Amino acid sequence: MTRLHEALKDLAEEAPPVSLADAAIAGHRRRWRTRMALTAIVTVAALVSTVEGAVAIWPRDTQTATPQRADTVADLPDGKVGPISHAYQTPCLFDHNGRVTDCGVREWRVVTRTGTTYRVPQALVASDRSQTVCLAVSRDGRMLAYYSREARAHVVRDLVTGAEVRSPVKVTEDQLDVGNQLVVSDDGRYLVFDPKVGSKTPGVLIDMRTGKSVTLPGKYEAITVKGGVVELVRYVKTDLWLMPVTGGGKPVRFDGVFINFSELAPDGRTVAASDMKDQSKPVLTLLDTKTGRILRKVTVRGLAKPGGILNITVWKSPSEVMVLTLDGEYSLYAVNVNTGKARHVADYSTETVHALAMPGTASGK
Repeated sequence: MTRLHEALKDLAEEAPPVSLADAAIAGHRRRWRTRMALTAIVTVAALVSTVEGAVAIWPRDTQTATPQRADTVADLPDGKVGPISHAYQTPCLFDHNGRVTDCGVREWRVVTRTGTTYRVPQALVASDRSQTVCLAVSRDGRMLAYYSREARAHVVRDLVTGAEVRSPVKVTEDQLDVGNQLVVSDDGRYLVFDPKVGSKTPGVLIDMRTGKSVTLPGKYEAITVKGGVVELVRYVKTDLWLMPVTGGGKPVRFDGVFINFSELAPDGRTVAASDMKDQSKPVLTLLDTKTGRILRKVTVRGLAKPGGILNITVWKSPSEVMVLTLDGEYSLYAVNVNTGKARHVADYSTETVHALAMPGTASGK
């Protein structure tokens, strides 16, 4: 099987049993898989800061994420490691004819801010129901959350102190479905687990400190957890719900269909997103979370390659939001939401990255 066929096979196996129109707007995780497959057709390649306190969480500008050779990558050690810039899952091995030879080599790895790469063998890579079991990184790169087969639950590890906390909510592997999702707060206290984004299956918000949990409606997808608030989005009718971690609040409805939502901006009321109608164009739409009003649209300038935006993530500063693109490889940019100017930050090769987990965003996005 060629890499192209493998990409299309992955997409077909993971597609939910709904119409193509519904799938197109049910959740941006499925749109990501679709665009990954389309990119594979063109390239014949394998699938794939905190503003408060001004803490930088991203790699240094123009850094290229080239992982170390497999035989020199050590396991993530116990104890203090330090914050990480990102995590990624390695792909299957292929022979010179493009046939899959070994998927047992797939594993999660983390990259520290100083550039050291570690294997994370304790993090489950795949389940019988999903080819990717997600992992999450906090906005400051300090917290790492993953599913542990040994614990039969999710684990949150503080990479600065080395402390680990197991979730009190047990999860069986067959609950890790296609489009499973994980989000972790900066302090590691709150964890959101969604077994299948875009389905009716509810998610759960877990307080890792008290053991209490709050059920989240399946029609919503979690974007981030910060400041005691979970950012939830329902697609199609697009609603955004800034729900306190204890529950409550109510959603606001936007006039339009939007995807690729960022976290809440430092002003406490703005988010950046992509308009479904302009998804193929590099355009940011700024939305008011209080009124549902469109504030403005900003055309992004300075991307290395033309095309649409794969994902919008955290705010690096009050005027810059992080944007991920995919055109043969993943590219990360800081985009000024006033001028549209994009500043290149890092690249991640699809030859070595099957799935990517960036700080502060829902995993796998």
